[in-house]
Amino acid sequence: MRFLFLFSIGLFTGLVSSPIQAESRPPILRPNDRVVLLGNTLIERARLYGQLEAALSLAAGESVTGLTFRNLGWSADSVFGDSRSYFGTPQEGRERLSKNLSELKPTVAMLSYGTGEAMSVDQGWTNEKGAAAASAAGLEQSLALFEASYQKLIDRVRESSGDSLREVVLITPPPLENLGAPLPDQTENNRRIARFRDTIRTLAEKNGLHCADLFGALGGDAFTGEVTKTPLTDNGVHFTSEGYSVLARALAKELGMNETILATADPAAKAKLREAIVEKNRLFFHRWRPANETYLFLFRKHEQGQNAKEIPMFDPLIAEQEKVIAEARARVLSGTTKN
Repeated sequence: MRFLFLFSIGLFTGLVSSPIQAESRPPILRPNDRVVLLGNTLIERARLYGQLEAALSLAAGESVTGLTFRNLGWSADSVFGDSRSYFGTPQEGRERLSKNLSELKPTVAMLSYGTGEAMSVDQGWTNEKGAAAASAAGLEQSLALFEASYQKLIDRVRESSGDSLREVVLITPPPLENLGAPLPDQTENNRRIARFRDTIRTLAEKNGLHCADLFGALGGDAFTGEVTKTPLTDNGVHFTSEGYSVLARALAKELGMNETILATADPAAKAKLREAIVEKNRLFFHRWRPANETYLFLFRKHEQGQNAKEIPMFDPLIAEQEKVIAEARARVLSGTTKN
């Protein structure tokens, strides 16, 4: 499989066109935007590398200052949000998401779902008692359920974010890679992901939203089942740091942003920017998902609940790190690598 090769052709020769670019829509990111990244494992793991945020920040251009990104990704999450609940019903997870969004008040929300659903079409992706969703069986029923449930998620994001929300972006799943035995062959999964990608496109069109097709941009439509020669993933599914770099450039291009700066900027300066972003993400993760939440806020708070007051103390630390990120970004964009 030739994800990197195919993407490079589109990037440097313009053979892969973006529907967003063709429409000449206003820039996706504007000064002082608050961007929330929402999705499954693909999004949660992105916080560990900093590639995605760095690419979007730089591709937005020098005039777009004051950008902040908050990663609300949750591994194994689906459009139902079950993974976001701890000890309660799946509804708890959905309410948690609504609370997070109402607090962050994003101006731009980027959503990425569909990989897990495509890989498990005989499941309903929710344990909600009595939910019809639990009875999904087969690709066609699964696609219909996915579309209806994703629409509900979009509605929740809009309602919970409030009037500040200007843009919602639907990001399609990237293709999976075949890395050879003993890892599984992903050919059939990619065929299903292509169908889910089409459904996501339909949803975006119905709702007047941006759609970033990572499946097509990274060569999914040309997938032949061959073993990948230059892997972008550890196991066919989870992206490496280099994989996120390629994915991030594809996303910027799909959104009609100036992704060429990502190829020309000084590597050392970009590395410093990513380091600053990763540290901010570490602080924010502990702010919104503290490891000892059971003791701080839930049924064991009678033991250590007095320590809950320490969680907001992450806020000034995050704010200070945002300044570090802004300075590192400015150095990249100005072409200097001074410390």
